[in-house]
Amino acid sequence: MASKFENRPGEPFDGEIVEPGIQTYDKIVGQENVVARLKEFGEFFTSRGSTPGHILLIGEEGMGKATIANVFANQTLRSFQKVDAGDLEIKGDFTAIITNLHQNQVLLLSGIQLLRQNMVSVLRGLLRDSRLTITVGQGPRERRHTIDIRPFTLIATCPTKADCPLELLGEFTLILSLEPYSKVALQVIAASIAKKARISLDAGAAELIASCCDARPGHLESILQRLIRAINGNAITTEDAQQAFRAFGISVPRDLPADGVGDLTDLSGVDFEKLIVSLLARMGFQAEMTKASGDGGIDIEATLDKPIVGGRYSFQCKRFAPDNLVGAPTLRDFFGAVTADRAVKGVFITTSDFTVQAREFGQKAGLELISLPQLRKLLNELGLGNLQSGTATT
Repeated sequence: MASKFENRPGEPFDGEIVEPGIQTYDKIVGQENVVARLKEFGEFFTSRGSTPGHILLIGEEGMGKATIANVFANQTLRSFQKVDAGDLEIKGDFTAIITNLHQNQVLLLSGIQLLRQNMVSVLRGLLRDSRLTITVGQGPRERRHTIDIRPFTLIATCPTKADCPLELLGEFTLILSLEPYSKVALQVIAASIAKKARISLDAGAAELIASCCDARPGHLESILQRLIRAINGNAITTEDAQQAFRAFGISVPRDLPADGVGDLTDLSGVDFEKLIVSLLARMGFQAEMTKASGDGGIDIEATLDKPIVGGRYSFQCKRFAPDNLVGAPTLRDFFGAVTADRAVKGVFITTSDFTVQAREFGQKAGLELISLPQLRKLLNELGLGNLQSGTATT
């Protein structure tokens, strides 16, 4: 039988989602700044052939800390193990885990605030000089043994920075606080979880779930699993979700958008691009985000394998405020990038609109311009909750 300290991919842990399908940073929805910092941190140590320093992730239960830690391990090519501090009932448990770590392994210690004081002291010494001191016996018979521990990276988690034992804070090289999730990001996460469960989830149902999960993906998954069991079918509609929520006693916000899409301006620029990639996949494209290349560059390259209309398409995505219209100079830069990319078509998508001069230039240049009303209509027609390649933060 597997030990409770073993890594079991795909098994929920401490209210978190641990999905084996999410193995790279670009598959994470939300947490843009946290992901960028972790990526830079890991690359810095990897380029020097050294073991990454210890990390503290701060966030409430269900915010996706376990999956983020798992992705960090995968991206730095290191094995991953996890343990809940609340399960460490005796000092011997912790000693066994530490001494059995592999070289350069990532150890996720969830709920570091639950460590007993004697283990806090042991952990501090371990993080400081990579040595574990074991005390055997008491009084005159007391003996201390020091064991050199293989280099490893500890990723600890706690709800707030104040919850972490004060004597341990200085031992972490990187301390990151997880960010709130936008409603649209949560809808994409709901779509991804439903897809993995082979459940059809309409846009209104995804919006309801996203609005009732306290902005936590772990809670969202729990609510969705309750819905799946209660509905006992392969599809969940808005009406199904409303009826189930009333039966569950879950209050539904009254200010939900009528179209079920939510406020797209809640998304970060990167998450907006991820949403468009998912939408393109629904339309039959093979799409992927490009590396950041400036305002005039290509954000997404997509290929359509169909007669006549097939070929490579170039997209630029701008998450602008409604009153920040896209001007002609921006489209001229984009057209130059599309021409250099030798794409059959350039498509510019924005959460705002275009100036008259921009629309005139776009028509002459053969660019397709999609503003917020058109984008909302497209998302609804294709079903935001039924995205074919949605991704999730866990």
